[in-house]
Amino acid sequence: MTTTTTTTPATNAAAPARTSYALLLAVLCSLNAGGLFASDINLPGVPSTAHALDVPVSSVQWTFSAFMIGIAISQAVYGPLSDAYGRKRVIVSGLGVFVVASVLCAVAPTVEFFGAGRLLQALGAGSGMVIGRAVISDLYEEKDAARMFATVMPIVGVSPSVAPLVGGYLTTYVSWRAPFVVTALIGLLTLIAMVAWVPESLPPERRSRHLGATLRGYPRLLAHPLFWAYTLNLVVAYGGYFGYLAASPLIFQKLGLATVTTSYCYITVSVAYVAGNLTSRSLVRNHPVNRLLWWGHAVFFTGALLMLGLGLSDVGGRWGLLVLAFMPVMTFGNGFLLPLSMSAGVTTFRSTAGSASGLMGALQLLGASLGIFCVSRLPSGDLFSLGWFVLGAALLGVMAFRLFLTLAARRDGDTGQAARATQRNV
Repeated sequence: MTTTTTTTPATNAAAPARTSYALLLAVLCSLNAGGLFASDINLPGVPSTAHALDVPVSSVQWTFSAFMIGIAISQAVYGPLSDAYGRKRVIVSGLGVFVVASVLCAVAPTVEFFGAGRLLQALGAGSGMVIGRAVISDLYEEKDAARMFATVMPIVGVSPSVAPLVGGYLTTYVSWRAPFVVTALIGLLTLIAMVAWVPESLPPERRSRHLGATLRGYPRLLAHPLFWAYTLNLVVAYGGYFGYLAASPLIFQKLGLATVTTSYCYITVSVAYVAGNLTSRSLVRNHPVNRLLWWGHAVFFTGALLMLGLGLSDVGGRWGLLVLAFMPVMTFGNGFLLPLSMSAGVTTFRSTAGSASGLMGALQLLGASLGIFCVSRLPSGDLFSLGWFVLGAALLGVMAFRLFLTLAARRDGDTGQAARATQRNV
């Protein structure tokens, strides 16, 4: 894969020239996937963690939501910092925090200590997630950036299946603490690679001169309809997906599945997500980005209807495992919505790519946290309630995307960005 890709660098050709494409791709994947991998690796171990720390399962579920909040907050901070001071030093600092926090999670004696470690782990992981996307914007033009995002995202998309699989085995055969030792090692290896081999992608002449000026870019982003059109795609896609992830351990437990068996149940959603990424990547050369996003919404909505139908049928036993076939329909749609929306957002606001990436990522992960929170208030392991939740998310996504694209078109020439996006629209 890495030997045949011919993505063309754009604005900072020196960086790829000094780093092999394979190494750059590996580091970008680790940066973008690190936070999600660290989040999902504990999923099969949630009941074991609760038992070991002598707390209800809901207490451990809340640490999962706190992790999402931590990543969201960190991305809102790291984006402007990287625009003002460069990408590399901010990533290295965040990775250091991530490694230390992973070790703290591994030795946590209480759920409060564990929750604090998870929050700190998220605050570190956010640096790679937000700045890794900004690096792509630094190096590639719009079409090539979309293809690069759609190259990285399938690899990142494997994490929801690989992380629980690894976590399930480690929890069963070692301890619920072992997954956090693994995340510490991954973070340490990425940190070494960043320091030793990956150069700065944002040269001093392209940086914001004052951090305050960079932070003042947030109100301008928030006032732009295009920002909301693409960001709410991310919010809805992540809210629905992470709501399912939070509910799934109890659903699988209710179906009588063992911890190791449960870890395999996340493979179908990841395979579908990767398939969606690869499909959108192949189509983006010949189709407008917004048209592909509408296709993603259609598939996401179809999957939500199937999930609701499964809940309404009130089937049990083996038939309940149809969730493993219906939820992947939604994640196939996410394979369009997530990379294309992020790519469109950061390239539309290229002059503040770090801030745009950070703010979009923050709101995306707040959507995930909100999805987790909502699902934690639903009856445990109830497919009917979960079906209504994901359908509501799908409807919200369709209506919001149409509304903000319409508002962006009406701005017509106010910034020139609206005109560019209108050309991408159907």
